[in-house]
Amino acid sequence: MRKVYLFAAMLLSAMLMVSCGDEIDNYDAPNGGIKGQVLDADTGEPIPLPVSGSSGVIINMNELNTGATKSVDFYAKADGSFENSKMFNGDYHIVVNGPFVAKCEGDVKISGQTQFNLTATPYARVTANVSVQGHVVTVAYKATPTQEGATVAEVYGYWNLAPGVDDSKSNYEERQVVKNVAEGSFTFNLDNSASYNKNLYKIKSNGNKLYFRVGAKTSGKVNYSTIVEVVVP
Repeated sequence: MRKVYLFAAMLLSAMLMVSCGDEIDNYDAPNGGIKGQVLDADTGEPIPLPVSGSSGVIINMNELNTGATKSVDFYAKADGSFENSKMFNGDYHIVVNGPFVAKCEGDVKISGQTQFNLTATPYARVTANVSVQGHVVTVAYKATPTQEGATVAEVYGYWNLAPGVDDSKSNYEERQVVKNVAEGSFTFNLDNSASYNKNLYKIKSNGNKLYFRVGAKTSGKVNYSTIVEVVVP
């Protein structure tokens, strides 16, 4: 009799598992998505952003007219673009939580894979031009505040082994800092860099490529240049 009870219990458990599995499988799959860029309101160019991850810019997608209380969140990319290909069709309010003077937000109707751009004004526009002479890399920069009376408090020069570069310690191998100098240059002598010499085998396996970037802090917020790929001889 005990074996009969045990068999019955196992059979019931298996039936419940199948029932639950069928219920999960019956949910509709996401039928839409969003792809776009955060563009500078004055220049029309993409605004460079931090690297996706713990220091990155988060996109909040708040579904409208459904009673939903939790947003769909994902990271923007360092080049100012964003994408989430698995969302449900519907009306959303989108907020981009980046280093912008005013709130970057808008309303979008997702119907299939939807293209949608937003505009914002960064605290500063940052440019970086890189030149290489042997193992000496010079990064000339300019940081221009967008608000009248604002000043650049600090400027950072970075290089990294990987294409992701920003002010997070996990996203640079070397970082230089200058204060209150909105235009100038950073010089990286790689022969004198412990990090460069320690990682030389990785650098060679990646075609001698390194990645440089400049960040500028204005009004407590850091804006970036684009990331520049450099081949070191």
